[in-house]
Amino acid sequence: MSKTIQKFIEGLGWRVDNYSWDGNAHLFYVDEPENLDERFEELRLAFKATSKLGNERTFPMLRRAGDELILVVLPQPTFDYTQNRTNLYLLIATIFTTTWAGSMWWASYVNSNVLEMSWWWLRIIITPDVFFMGFLTFSLPLMAILGTHEMGHYYYAKKHNLDASLPFFLPMPPMIFPFGTMGAFISIREPIPNRKALLDVGASGPIAGLLVAIPVTLLGFWLTERNAVPVPIDSGDSLYLGSSIFFEALYSLSELFYPSSGDYLSHPVVLAGWTGFFVTALNLMPAGQLDGGHIARALLGPKSNGLSYTVIFLLILMTFYGIPGFGPPYTGWAIYAMLIFFLGTSHPPPSEELSDLGKSRFAIGALTGLILLTTFTPSPIFEVDSPFSLDIDVDETVFSPVFNESNQTSLRILNNGQSEGWDNITVNVGNLDNFTLDLRVDYVNISELDNQFDSTSPEFLEYVNDDGTNLTLNLTSNSYANLTLTITPVGQVEAGKYTFNIELLSRTERVYTTTFALTVEEQN
Repeated sequence: MSKTIQKFIEGLGWRVDNYSWDGNAHLFYVDEPENLDERFEELRLAFKATSKLGNERTFPMLRRAGDELILVVLPQPTFDYTQNRTNLYLLIATIFTTTWAGSMWWASYVNSNVLEMSWWWLRIIITPDVFFMGFLTFSLPLMAILGTHEMGHYYYAKKHNLDASLPFFLPMPPMIFPFGTMGAFISIREPIPNRKALLDVGASGPIAGLLVAIPVTLLGFWLTERNAVPVPIDSGDSLYLGSSIFFEALYSLSELFYPSSGDYLSHPVVLAGWTGFFVTALNLMPAGQLDGGHIARALLGPKSNGLSYTVIFLLILMTFYGIPGFGPPYTGWAIYAMLIFFLGTSHPPPSEELSDLGKSRFAIGALTGLILLTTFTPSPIFEVDSPFSLDIDVDETVFSPVFNESNQTSLRILNNGQSEGWDNITVNVGNLDNFTLDLRVDYVNISELDNQFDSTSPEFLEYVNDDGTNLTLNLTSNSYANLTLTITPVGQVEAGKYTFNIELLSRTERVYTTTFALTVEEQN
C-alpha cells in the first residue's frame, strides 16, 4: 500500500526522502516544492480523482515538524449522505414556517380581525389574504437573504473543488422561534484543503447574505413610510427588537432619501432585513465551526481555538448583565453559548496550513470582523413595560345590603404610569336593578403640584368633570383621586347574589375593571 502511494506521489513530481507508519496514517517526508499551495492542491485533486489506492480511498494533509515537511496520507472519512430530496423537503417546510411567522407579523401590522379569534395563530394558516401577505412581505425576502448566504458558501466550496451539498434549511414553528427558521447550512463532505479555501468558504456566505439584506431593509423602510401605520398609543407591555450599529446607520441613510413623516410601525419587510443582519452576526462569531470560526482559523491558525471560550464567556456575561448603554440582558445568549460548547469549541485544521494567506484575504477577514461588530445586536429581543397604567384600590368589594340602608366604600384611582402629560380617564359605573349606585369624588391629589383639591377648591374642576351622567378625571403620572361609592337598595330586592362593575377607560382605550358583589339575605 505504502509503495503504491509513494509511487503515485513521486509521479506528480514530489521527492520522497523517507517514510514511516504511525499506526493511523502514512507519513512521507518530502522536499518542499516551489509554489507549495499550488502543488499541494494539484496533489489533493489527483488523490480525489483517483480510484482507491490499495484497499481504501485516501486523502493527503501537509504538516511541518521542525525543518521537515511531512505529507500525511489518511483514510478518507466516510459520509453517509444519500442522494434524496431532503433538501427540497426542508426548503418547502421552511417556506411554510417562515410564511406562517410572516402572516403573524402581517396580521399584527394591519391589526387583522383574525387576531380577535380563538386559536388565531392556527386560524391564520387558513386565512388566505393574510397568509399570502406573510409570504410576500416576510418569507420571500428572508428566504432570499438566507438562500443567498448559503449559496455564497456553496459557490466558493465548488470553486475550491470541494464536494458540498445544496443548503439544508431548518424550519421552526413560529410559536417556538418567532422568525420561523433557525437558518440553514451546507454540508462539505471532505476536509477543507487550505487556509484560502477555509476563509473563502467562511466569509462568502455572510457577505453575500448581507448584500441582499441591505436592499431588503431599505425597501422595508420605504414601505414603512408609504403605508404609514401609526404606532398605537399603548400596546401594553411589548416585546421589542433591538438594533445594531449597521441597522441604525442604514436607517439614517434612508432618512436622507425619504425622511419619515411620523412614528410608524415597522413594515414586516424591515423585520426580514433585521433578521438577515441578526443571522449574519450570529454566523460571524469566531467560535467552533461557525462561519466566524472558519475565518478565525484561516487567519490565526491553532491560536483561534481559544476564541471559542472567549465568545462563550462574553455570551454568558451578556445573559446576566447585557452591555451597559446598549440594552438589557438577553437570556437567549446562554442557549447559544451552550450550542457552541456542545457542538465543539475547536476547529479542525485544513489539510494544508503552511502556505501564505495573502494580503487580500487578510483584508476580507478584517472586513468580516467589522461586519460582526456593526451587525451584532446585544439585546435582540427585550420587553418594555407600558408607560400607561391605572390602578383601582378599593376598601371593600363584598356587601350585604339592607333595604333603605346605604353601604359605602372608598376607592382610589391612581395613574401609576410613567407617560408625560395628562391621562383623561372615563369612569363608568354599571347598572343594577333596584339599587342606586352613587359615585362621588372626594378630592384629587396632583403629584406635580404636591397638593390636593376637593370640591370647594377652584382648581377642582380642572381635574374632575361630573355632570351627573358622565364622570371623567384628568390625572398626571402618580396623581390619584379618592372617591366614595354609595350602594342603596330601593324597592323590593329578591334574595340572591348580584354583581356590577366599575370600569376605567384611559386615553389609550385600555379598560380597567373592578367587580363588586352584593349578597341579599332572605327577610324574616
